[in-house]
Amino acid sequence: MSNRIFLLNYGCVVNKAEGEAMAGILADRGFTLVNDESKAEIVIINTCGVKTPTENKILHKLSTIKSDKKVIVTGCLPKIIGVDKIMSIRNVEGVLGPAMGEEIVKAVQRVRDGGKYVNLNSGSFSNLLPCIKENPFIGKIVISQGCLGACNYCATKFARGRLKSYDIDEIVSAIRKRIEEGVKEIWLSSQDNAIYGLDKGSNIVELLESIERVNGAFLVRIGMMNPWGILRILEGIIKILKKSRFFKFIHIPLQSGSNKVLREMNRNYSTEDFIDIVSKLRAEIPKISLETDVIVGYPTESDADFEETLKLINEVKPDFLNISKFYPRPGTPASRLPKLPTEVVSTRSRILSKTSLKIKEERNRAWVGWEGVALVDEIGIIPESFIARNIYYKPIVLKQPTRLGSFVYLRVISHRPNFLLGEVLKGKLDDEEAIGLLEKSLDIP
Repeated sequence: MSNRIFLLNYGCVVNKAEGEAMAGILADRGFTLVNDESKAEIVIINTCGVKTPTENKILHKLSTIKSDKKVIVTGCLPKIIGVDKIMSIRNVEGVLGPAMGEEIVKAVQRVRDGGKYVNLNSGSFSNLLPCIKENPFIGKIVISQGCLGACNYCATKFARGRLKSYDIDEIVSAIRKRIEEGVKEIWLSSQDNAIYGLDKGSNIVELLESIERVNGAFLVRIGMMNPWGILRILEGIIKILKKSRFFKFIHIPLQSGSNKVLREMNRNYSTEDFIDIVSKLRAEIPKISLETDVIVGYPTESDADFEETLKLINEVKPDFLNISKFYPRPGTPASRLPKLPTEVVSTRSRILSKTSLKIKEERNRAWVGWEGVALVDEIGIIPESFIARNIYYKPIVLKQPTRLGSFVYLRVISHRPNFLLGEVLKGKLDDEEAIGLLEKSLDIP
């Protein structure tokens, strides 16, 4: 009997949350999850289809899996590129769409017994399903599936469909469950958090207010929110972000600094909207950490359009900038447009990356000398180091021995473009003391 399973997750936080649930369900049903592919009899690849380089990476991985392994492919990619293309790389025994939940058990059982299993319909994912967390102190909570947008470059909508929000009671119950399990950091994720609840007569602010009332020593990171959705609820979002329960962090994708390109992308907002949102947030929370995304080399992006993007990034100065080169995704309107020359796109990407590096260095320098509470939430890349996040979600590297999942009181002693360096002034804060000090952590140099 094939009971040993290796599960590999690609993609966004939503996809990884669904992967954690699949692992938890399978373990709960008696299957053994292994960390070494060579020791598994069944390999599950939980895929992402948002970018062409990621697709290529996944398909290459499929081609390298040994022939004695049975393979199940799940996630967004099968619905975006089709089962036939996946089968052209390697004969797989199972293919499922995203958010499958307990459906994965049926697939594994069928494949284990020598059969085939294909189901690309909507799954039965729930945040209340058992899960095996990648990080025991971080709880990934999916607040909705799908979106209400129709961006001309995006294929994820083909996989995830229209907006379907999970009930507030279910989300809050799942968060309480995670806190009982020892989680200290909650990530709220979806394709667009700003539109949560619009299909149910609710909204993201109502959800966040319910989460704020949950007892426990934990912090909440609100995931990506598109500008057009934020505009409706900006006052409520600002009010929520001021509360000590929430990281002073916001992820608002820009995608282009040119209104012409935004219209051609079908993004439903203007650069003026984006600037207005950021200005109002910073007026109320001056040191708020801003993350944004830019697509470089959209087919209609001229030199002048790119210069507008560069100018806006220099004006707004985001703390985190995700730069993606445009790649056509199957079935999208943008895939029918002539591509820009590769060298043009690469040059623009390099220019924007250098600009971002300078901005991050400048913004991080201002944090040297800051003291306050931070949550140790990751093991660092440097040997025997840890990464802590302060209330502004700034990554602070600690080289002193500490404990993952603990609150510490620290001082920022130096900076790099991509992180801060800190020293622990007081470790092993108990939860009550940490919560009491969080308000002080809002003070900035």
